[in-house]
Amino acid sequence: MDPAFLHDERLYLQHGRAELHVMERHRDHLVQDIEHARELADRIGIHVPLEAERAERKRLALIGVGNQFRRDDAAGLEVARRLRQADPPGVMIAEQEGEPASLLEAWSGADEALVIDGVSSDAKPGTLHRFEVGKDPLPAELFRPSTHALGIAEAVELARELGRLPRRLAVYGIEGREFSSGEGLSKPVQLTVDRLVAELYEELGGT
Repeated sequence: MDPAFLHDERLYLQHGRAELHVMERHRDHLVQDIEHARELADRIGIHVPLEAERAERKRLALIGVGNQFRRDDAAGLEVARRLRQADPPGVMIAEQEGEPASLLEAWSGADEALVIDGVSSDAKPGTLHRFEVGKDPLPAELFRPSTHALGIAEAVELARELGRLPRRLAVYGIEGREFSSGEGLSKPVQLTVDRLVAELYEELGGT
């Protein structure tokens, strides 16, 4: 090869390395400045969250499931609506009818998900059932579809098969009394909704 060409190439590489070292020094200084700023903020009582912390706080989904026009079947929807108005920090809130594909989409990308639905069993109206989804399926006799074509139990097992379960999934079932056509929750269900909204708001970091 032409020695002059090799000489020019070496000069180009040396220049590139020098620029890279300068960029690395600037990066190191910038990191030091950021850490110094965080230390100063901490001293005066200001907490500046890391980007990872911000992202983590955005990875919780709360999903209300139900049918607005089937009385107590709208309990989960009511919880979701009231929490959306309260605006707890970092929570994605959705309302669904319970169709499995929509539920999988609603908690897609979330590390944690809370699902609330109105259920019908032999329990006293207003009873609050709570389950942490693990290796075992949800009890079919409790989470059988009320007015949905398919229920949450089917959505959970579909997500399990597809590997699309959140890291943590908690399911709340509010025992209903009235599932006839119409709007408005029965009194025992309304009282449970009020209590659950307050509990979840506190749990999710609301003030």
